[in-house]
Amino acid sequence: MAPSTWKRAADAHLVPITPGAVPTREAARPLPLTVRAALASRLLPPEIAVARRTAAWIWRLDVLAPGTTAAGSHVELTGPGTSFDAELPSGHIVEESGVRVTSLDRTALDCARWLPRHEAVAALDQFLRRGVDHDDLKAMARALPGYRDARRLREVLRLGDRGAGSPGESWVRVRVVEAGFPRPATQVPVPGPRGGPLYIDLGYEQFRVGLEYDGERHHTGIRARTHDAHRRRWLATQMGWEVIPVTKDFLARPGPYLEALLTALLHRGWQPDDAVMQRIAAHLARLSRPRRAW
Repeated sequence: MAPSTWKRAADAHLVPITPGAVPTREAARPLPLTVRAALASRLLPPEIAVARRTAAWIWRLDVLAPGTTAAGSHVELTGPGTSFDAELPSGHIVEESGVRVTSLDRTALDCARWLPRHEAVAALDQFLRRGVDHDDLKAMARALPGYRDARRLREVLRLGDRGAGSPGESWVRVRVVEAGFPRPATQVPVPGPRGGPLYIDLGYEQFRVGLEYDGERHHTGIRARTHDAHRRRWLATQMGWEVIPVTKDFLARPGPYLEALLTALLHRGWQPDDAVMQRIAAHLARLSRPRRAW
């Protein structure tokens, strides 16, 4: 039987209560994020829509905060009277999977505008792969107060790249650019041993230097590590590429990886001007400073 009433649990989640029934511990479990989003869109005024991370989830894109799950995420809203009281033209609200939600383009723009920088670029990369047009997002931003003059949004839009294959690749690319290196190309094709191309996550084709993000999902276990080793040996010995493997600790300790990248590029003939070298050196110096204990 479908519930006819709802109550708010101690953790602020809405839980269903069947008439005459006593709420149980089982009933107090959080409802799926899609169900809570659908409920919110039915209960709230039509000018308010599900937005940002939650909207991306409804659009079948996972840009939830690192370390969180859909079950632990709150429904994010935008519109008059909400915490994100942004202008929301009627054309920016649509229905998707039974939920009143911001359009795909508006969701992409909001994620780029409001998520933390590295997460914002990784989210934007996903939306671009989904088919969102980069120029359309720029045009939408110019039409919205609070967006058209947002410096950080312009930078995130500039960094977006539909070639990123995972959030980890996006984070690495952002860190490399922030350090002062030239922007690496994504998914660089290199002839493989069986005729078909191998794709290097991030690379400088002119110097045959690349970076690859080894996420736990696809690069864990003996078989995956053996495959990676054979593939990179081919790239090095047969194609002349130097590929720097990057693991998740890059996010907390990028310095050693960036130093390895600088060494490889210089060894392969990269000749940055003095300003670029000074910027990279200053960035690496900041990363090497011990963190102050409080």
